[in-house]
Amino acid sequence: MSRGWTIFLCIVAVGAIAFLAIYEPLTRSTREKAQLALGGRVLDFDPAGVREFRITSPSAELLIKRRGNGWRIEGDDKDRANPALIRDVLKLAASLRYTDRIDGREFRSDDDLGDYGLKKPKRKIQISGDQDVTLLIGKDAAGDGKIYVRHGSDRDVYVIDDDILKLAFQDAQNFRDPRLTDLEADQVDRVIIRRSDGQIELTQDARGWRMVKPLNAPADQASVNAYLNTLLGLSIREVLTDDSGDLSRFGIVEGTNEISFYAEGKERHQTLRIGQATQDSVIAEFTARDSVFRLPPETIKLLNVTTDALRDHRLFPLNIDLVDMIRITFPDRKIELRRGGDGWQVKAGAEMRPASEQAIRALVDAVSSAKVSEYVLTSADKLGANQLAPPRVLVEFLSVLSENTPETTAGERNIATLAFGAEQNGQILTRLNDSLEMMKVPATILSALPSDPRDWQAPR
Repeated sequence: MSRGWTIFLCIVAVGAIAFLAIYEPLTRSTREKAQLALGGRVLDFDPAGVREFRITSPSAELLIKRRGNGWRIEGDDKDRANPALIRDVLKLAASLRYTDRIDGREFRSDDDLGDYGLKKPKRKIQISGDQDVTLLIGKDAAGDGKIYVRHGSDRDVYVIDDDILKLAFQDAQNFRDPRLTDLEADQVDRVIIRRSDGQIELTQDARGWRMVKPLNAPADQASVNAYLNTLLGLSIREVLTDDSGDLSRFGIVEGTNEISFYAEGKERHQTLRIGQATQDSVIAEFTARDSVFRLPPETIKLLNVTTDALRDHRLFPLNIDLVDMIRITFPDRKIELRRGGDGWQVKAGAEMRPASEQAIRALVDAVSSAKVSEYVLTSADKLGANQLAPPRVLVEFLSVLSENTPETTAGERNIATLAFGAEQNGQILTRLNDSLEMMKVPATILSALPSDPRDWQAPR
């Protein structure tokens, strides 16, 4: 070969390379450029922008729409959808990657797509929102766990893992939210437990939870929150029926054996009506979902909870900052402690002397930390027998208003009155205000109530 001919061939080769490097990318189709931009993904959408999606199979169609911060199943079986499963399906669909691709230009007609089950596919996922996309699912592909898919009207066929088939085309029941409710404990401000033997009612205000039925008493915040967390966290084991017609076959009777709770700021309550119960499960209707479910056995414990389990067992949570005077009455004397200047003063006879801050703090701590071991109902005629009328020791915590206001008259106002009576087995019967419920607290509380005024005086 001549030297000139060799140079000519080199020039042709360089020109071909330049053509491929510069001109060919400029002439790629819009479809090919879009495919390259996807970086191997099949679908292009953001799960956060999805408003609804539809899953179609040979036997059923499932439509799920976004509602507020959650999802809801539409159609004949309307219900709250399982947010975790929805999140997983959309995340997987948005991240689908293909392992092989057949260019749609290789198909002479739509009939050729039938070889892959994609001419008239029986399974598809239609997603609507900021981007509308459709995934068409065809036959199994060669290789373990592979399927053929295409998207929308695009004729390209992709080979992907069949994970989306297993996740999205489950039994429709699996798309129902397995949680009884999507409420959290801090969203509830009222609970009513109705049983044949009466009812328990709890309400929450700015000061916390309080029991208003069958008695008026502070509730234990931790115990109520634990109760609500268990109630709201109940998991559904089985959906028995979406028809709340004849509930008697499940042993459910409206108005009894039920737990109602109110979401903060809402008048409409949600009620769990409890019916037949075994050691393994409980059948109950939940009005917010208009369905009857099989629930775990701990559901019956929620119904049978006692007032003792929910009430505050502290004797009295005293806030000393609200107290201006403490009056302690013994059978033979009376001791008064008053705020004065920067501290407290004790009245000893007609004389006022500086009071011991340590002694006052010991009294406050003793009252606030004392735990009630038992509550005993009594009657007015039995108070004397229990040394509560008159009491062995009477302690009054008072606020004092020095002058009248439009709302309040000047003078003493009772914050709390504690009466201490009979002592037995290291416990002393105690009465709060005018209640006919006696409380048993450790008798050691009396050590914080010395009867000698000198014990209340500040050291000189």
